Amino acid sequence: MISVKNLRAGYGGRQILNNVTVDFNDGEITSIIGPNGSGKSTLLQCCAGLLGISNGEILIDGKGITEYKGKALAQSVSYLPQNNSVSAITVRALVMHGRFPYLGYPRRYSREDIEIAENALETVGILDIADKQLSELSGGQQKKAHIAMRLAQNTNNVLFDEPTTFLDIKYKLELMKLAKRLSGEGKTVVAVLHDIELAFANSDKIVVVNNGEVAFCGFPSELVNSGVIESAFGVEPIMSEGKLFFKPMN
Repeated sequence: MISVKNLRAGYGGRQILNNVTVDFNDGEITSIIGPNGSGKSTLLQCCAGLLGISNGEILIDGKGITEYKGKALAQSVSYLPQNNSVSAITVRALVMHGRFPYLGYPRRYSREDIEIAENALETVGILDIADKQLSELSGGQQKKAHIAMRLAQNTNNVLFDEPTTFLDIKYKLELMKLAKRLSGEGKTVVAVLHDIELAFANSDKIVVVNNGEVAFCGFPSELVNSGVIESAFGVEPIMSEGKLFFKPMN
């Protein structure tokens, strides 16, 4: 579980988030949506310990984020950024990097480390290309390799920043199925998504961030009639046969 309380944060001398308070719960998928530049990714980076905060606090499984020392935070929180580097490495070697927070010196993988990484490759569906160079893969396959690396990290809290980028609809649905599997295991799953329909159909909770503040936090069904979509995105939501559509506002 991740609890954010009265958070103020930013970068480059600019404040992005203002008094943000929100809980991300165990066993739930929470999608963060909002206009470009609203602070979604900043919030996720703060929860991953990648950005300092100017006010407030973040609790990871009941413990202040600044109290985590050494590799402890990486054993509790895994984070997939929007963009990932493509280095001269095989898919399997990349996924094994997810075990680094658990290794001593010198780095020697145990049988358990290898089994966890192999399971991550299989879970994401890329075991058959595990020995290929990352640079040889499509953008979607590279994304899946980096997701597998985070799965190998085996944390209780999993943060995805726009994980469906470069993925076609089949793989988007597979990714959300994976997110449901993780939440079903009791993990806290948080994803920044641009696809509101995908968020609506697959989330236990939706958080709307607008102008650096939480404009909405609740069930997807509550969002439709809240008026928040209209004010944040400038479109009108329409429910039809259980599906969410949008039309421009007059």
